[in-house]
Amino acid sequence: MKNTINGFTLAEVLITLVIIGVIAAMTIPTLMNNTNKQEYVSKLKKAYSTMAQATNKIIAEEGNPNASIGGWATSTEAIFDLYKKHLSKVRECGVGVSGCINGSYKRLNGNFNNLDTGKYAMVMPDGVTLLMGENDYRENCTLREPGTYGVCQHILVDINGAKGPNSVGEDTFSFCLKEDGLVPTGCEYEACTRGVDLGWGCTCKVLREGAINY
Repeated sequence: MKNTINGFTLAEVLITLVIIGVIAAMTIPTLMNNTNKQEYVSKLKKAYSTMAQATNKIIAEEGNPNASIGGWATSTEAIFDLYKKHLSKVRECGVGVSGCINGSYKRLNGNFNNLDTGKYAMVMPDGVTLLMGENDYRENCTLREPGTYGVCQHILVDINGAKGPNSVGEDTFSFCLKEDGLVPTGCEYEACTRGVDLGWGCTCKVLREGAINY
């Protein structure tokens, strides 16, 4: 009898490897991106918990933070000094953020915000970087009647510091100091994809949904 040995030809093996390579090239970046986003969400939740605890301690000691009625959030320096007392840090940059962040941050519409001037920054042990020095007049910054405006002091959080992607709503988020404590931006007055604030209002959406899905 004649024995027959079945197997793959070299051409068949090469074609199979090429197909596997193409599929991997198409799927691995997506998988990596999804994994990174989930890691960002986890870090954001942890940072929010840490900051909220510190904020509550400061309010217990110093009272109402709202600057519009003379609270302790009257200046960036005051906010920075108070948070330093209640947060572990490995480095602080003071005014100017050189060495703490990259400086230029991409919004969801492709435009950029430069965050490298007039702000105080500190880096926490897990690499999360806090920036203080954003404030503006917005509705509902106080807990008084609707239609009144107060000064919202913002704390910006870059969950991986100078590392990329340095993108608003992806690895960089905004929180607002209000009369009742630290509030994720977007919970009350700002949609995630609204106008010039594109991306800055996504913090609340990400925390509520546990995902970056926009």
